[in-house]
Amino acid sequence: MTMVNWFKQHAVLIFGLVLLMILLLITFVGPQLPWIDQELEETQYVWSDDGIPIPPPYEPNGQYWLGSDHDGRDLLSLIVMGAKETLMVVVLITLVRYIVAIPLAFLAHKKWLGIHVFLKWINGFLSYVPTIIMVLLLAMLPPFLFTENRVMIMILIVAMVEVGRAAESIKIDLDEAASKEHILSAISVGSSALRVFRYYLLPFIYGKLIVYMVSDLGKVMFLVGQLAFVGVFISQEIIQVEIGQFQIRNTSVSWPMLLADAYRDIRLAIWIPFWTAFAMTFTIFTFNVLAQGVQNIFNKKNSHI
Repeated sequence: MTMVNWFKQHAVLIFGLVLLMILLLITFVGPQLPWIDQELEETQYVWSDDGIPIPPPYEPNGQYWLGSDHDGRDLLSLIVMGAKETLMVVVLITLVRYIVAIPLAFLAHKKWLGIHVFLKWINGFLSYVPTIIMVLLLAMLPPFLFTENRVMIMILIVAMVEVGRAAESIKIDLDEAASKEHILSAISVGSSALRVFRYYLLPFIYGKLIVYMVSDLGKVMFLVGQLAFVGVFISQEIIQVEIGQFQIRNTSVSWPMLLADAYRDIRLAIWIPFWTAFAMTFTIFTFNVLAQGVQNIFNKKNSHI
């Protein structure tokens, strides 16, 4: 196979890797660039040519390439500095989801502890309730709303609402893999269920697991963005300002926080939600293309088996 043909066959994967490399460079190298304000300095006002103080936000100009937020912080710097925190939250949610989903899928595959019935019931129930609605219901419960551990609880909530779907997909793959001759042979010679799972079933579905997890990174990013538009964030603090009155305090620089006033900004400062949504869309697109590229690799590999 020539190099040209190899690139053609793996074009989607290569494109996805290039996008991922750009995303990682922005995340880890971007903060070191000289035009990025690592301190995220706030600007209370700037003077116009007529000597009139102008409050933020500031539209894109020579000083603020993408504009500023409502505190006068450079939007480009906010997006670059917030990339690491945003991606860490998305990756953590996805890891938690699959750490739970894989054992559940195995138990459902073996029909132990009634997990297969539970998965069928919970997936049937959630098929009638949009994921964002379920997250909203759980996130706004008082025990979760006013806890100091809200970040971890929100990560668990977002991870768990989709764990049934992930487990069901893995279970289907395990059921398919269990019918292979070499796995049936392993079972017939007395290998334990856990040994069969670890050494025979799991390696067979590694490729699909990678595809599921990479694809879910994009889905999690999309869900987190949806939640931001309705005012629910992974990292936020609720503080009491007066008796019976509470206020959300933002101590995060993650991308969803920039969408806190999206409905107002669409009319008054369109550059804030636009560039934030652009960054999130680029990330979602990157993970989807990468997942498709990995899927193509394993499809070709399996077609030759």
